[in-house]
Amino acid sequence: MSWDDFRTAPPSTKVKEPLVRSTNHPHYYAIFRIGKKYKQMDGKQNSGLNLIQNFQKHMEREINVTNADAKIENEILIGDKNIYANVQEYIKDVKLRKNSVIARELLMTASPDFFKSLTPAELEIWKNNNVQWLKDNFGSNCLYSTLHKDESTWHIHSLIVPKFYDEKKKAYILSNTRYFDGIERMRGWQDNYAKGMQEHFKCLNRGIRYSKMKHIELKHYYALLKQNYNDKNLAQTIAKAKNSELLEIKIKAIQKTLEVYKNYNSKNDLEKQAAIQESKKLINEIEKIKDDKESYKKALSLISQSYKIPMYVVENALKMCENISEKENEK
Repeated sequence: MSWDDFRTAPPSTKVKEPLVRSTNHPHYYAIFRIGKKYKQMDGKQNSGLNLIQNFQKHMEREINVTNADAKIENEILIGDKNIYANVQEYIKDVKLRKNSVIARELLMTASPDFFKSLTPAELEIWKNNNVQWLKDNFGSNCLYSTLHKDESTWHIHSLIVPKFYDEKKKAYILSNTRYFDGIERMRGWQDNYAKGMQEHFKCLNRGIRYSKMKHIELKHYYALLKQNYNDKNLAQTIAKAKNSELLEIKIKAIQKTLEVYKNYNSKNDLEKQAAIQESKKLINEIEKIKDDKESYKKALSLISQSYKIPMYVVENALKMCENISEKENEK
């Protein structure tokens, strides 16, 4: 792929009005995330290429993935399982700089309920539509793409190697910025992706522009919602509360709520209903103790320290639990 190829057909970066949502049909979100950079030297012991080996292990389930169903087989859409070797081969004629971005990860999916509404034939159309969109926008620089079906919501992971001819067309270079330079270009990719998905699915809309919502790494949620809670963990956390009875109550309520919703998506309908019933009192208790903001903040902080994850992740995980409860009550 040359620089001219990309320059003649860049993704739209024009700020557009939000897509019109019909009131007669359900609407869902087309979700597009630009993920991790794999740099030649990332400031740590591992290089970008070595980290791509870890990417391969996770994508191809060469290691155990706790939130995945091992009985369900995933599907490679572009490339093959030898991701690391293929990247090495693809960049062998590129002179790597110390700060070169070797590859960039992409995630493409949609609102969970969108997939529940589709027939098998429509799921196939959605999958093929994504493959065509990747080819149209990244060409041969998309070395790998896989459809993960073994988690609660279908999603596609892709790996982009930003290889271009230099402007004199005499040598190959790596240039991540030609794809992903600046916030407006990032927004442009979201516009571009939503437009591509709407060719076949008018119900898929772009996410809310300028939303303050933060994208949280899944590993942080797994650290909480997949955590094997035990008395020792809880005792150590409560001990840090310095014998404050009120703080101890808060910590127990927060921990118990998270434990109730652990593996929620993998539960059957009866188990989900039991979790909702069990959690109602706990959710109400948390709402009450939020009034004491300093104490509540301290409780979140102690849990954050205990499990070595950011405090906002604990708070957002609780919000997720509350949202599940609210949706079930609406039903």
